[in-house]
Amino acid sequence: MVFGGRERVVGYISSAPVNPHLLLRPVSRHGNEAVTTILHVSDTHLGKRQYGSDVRREDFAAAFEQVVAIAVGEHPDHDAGPVDAVIHTGDLFDSRTPPLPEITRSVGTLRRLADAGVPFYAIVGNHDRKLDTQWLDLIAETGTAKRLGRTPTIVGEGRDAVALYGVDSVTKPAWDDAEFGLVEPETADDGGDEMDEVDGDGSSGPFRLLCLHQLLHPPVPEIMADYSTGEALSKAGIDVDALALGDYHAPEETVVDGTPVWYAGSTERCSAGEEATRSVRLLDIEAGDIERTRLELDTRAFRSVRIEFAAGDGHGHAERELDRHDLSGAVARIGLLGERTSLASSAVYELAMERGAAVCTVTDDRGRDDIDTESGPTGAVKRPDTLIEERLAEAELSDATRGIEARARGDADLATSRVDAWAEERIRAAQAAAFGEGNPEGVNSGSGGDVEADPEENGTADETDWPDEQGADPDPASDASAAGDNGGAATAGTADADATVDADATADTDSVTEGESGTDDADATAGADAEANATLGDWGERS
Repeated sequence: MVFGGRERVVGYISSAPVNPHLLLRPVSRHGNEAVTTILHVSDTHLGKRQYGSDVRREDFAAAFEQVVAIAVGEHPDHDAGPVDAVIHTGDLFDSRTPPLPEITRSVGTLRRLADAGVPFYAIVGNHDRKLDTQWLDLIAETGTAKRLGRTPTIVGEGRDAVALYGVDSVTKPAWDDAEFGLVEPETADDGGDEMDEVDGDGSSGPFRLLCLHQLLHPPVPEIMADYSTGEALSKAGIDVDALALGDYHAPEETVVDGTPVWYAGSTERCSAGEEATRSVRLLDIEAGDIERTRLELDTRAFRSVRIEFAAGDGHGHAERELDRHDLSGAVARIGLLGERTSLASSAVYELAMERGAAVCTVTDDRGRDDIDTESGPTGAVKRPDTLIEERLAEAELSDATRGIEARARGDADLATSRVDAWAEERIRAAQAAAFGEGNPEGVNSGSGGDVEADPEENGTADETDWPDEQGADPDPASDASAAGDNGGAATAGTADADATVDADATADTDSVTEGESGTDDADATAGADAEANATLGDWGERS
């Protein structure tokens, strides 16, 4: 199949002159020309309470609603008609346990698409992936979404038809053995429409578009990527004509072995390092040729302010520095450097809010010793197990707790999915020995359920490092839960392998890496004391 990959950029808010011809594109099935139009959106992260702020959570929802307005042809700055379909390449939600209000709101937003006759097709990302039934499956029951898989979903008609495929985010333990096993679009239907059989040389038939949620190089920088794009294409099992990707938050693109590959980017800034304007991609597909237009979104501005303090600097110095920046309606990210003074960081926060900041976070690094980067480390280097054992020795733990910790950390043959039952048996035995038969009131013997720690809910800022660092998606959930059962991507035993990591990486924050890749910041620090004092509820998370 012969095809090309051209791209345009359309911005909504700009002081520069706009060429009106750039705003024109082929008409969709809702118009007069037979061109298939698809809106590609990714990494909406609905429910993300960035910086512990409800304002930011609302911003993420508003960005998604803006995308839907574009798709149905009702955005005030976009005059095109409705598209033929919307594809979402993962991380619809920011968490695998999104709040119920976020789920119901998302269904209401998607209902607007359904009412306009625009189908919504999606895959599961690493952030909202669960071990069994996915949230997309639940939303699909409302008739507002459909989960893509290894069999083609056909959009459009005739020579402009597109065969959509999707593979949920594949975990690292499952990747090597994963084969997507895409099914040739010989005869496929989308609501009953049949396609003609593909010719033996593959020169006819629908345009094949595969959706993935992975960090692939290129276009992701090699140091940030998990796998090569060529390897991902080889796992498809059939020739694909284009690869639409999610998980990398910057709008990047390239061509690999003649196949156009691109990331739509996230719809909101998930970290301060994501400086580029947020956007979505409009795909025009005609007779095997694809043209991509990047449509910029109108999102809240970020302002980064560094205030250097000398001895004696106080309230007036901070005011003067803040007055140099327009903080009105922005996310203000303020770093305090230099000498420690009597001015508290909370006072700087209040000054920023008085100047109209919608959200503010302050990182106080004053008075810290400079790090000598020329000299190497000093002191004894200890193995992680040694450090853990030293911390455990300081804790007052029962023999049962010590036994559980030792086996969970040291027994490589222990099936992770059986940890909860095994631990419960040990703890019940210890309870029986200590209290006699039965379970005394107040003793926790439950399985713990699916509880996920969220530092933001406790008011902890999710970005504390300063200055910003560029980096890849360090989302701990990327290896934390099993791959979805679509496209044959998951292999036997994956859930057990992934659940091990899941127990140590349930808290997603923005404190480790902030980069244009932006695939989400995370804090996967597992304190030895936290592990040592894990309740039976904690063990329930590992199942």
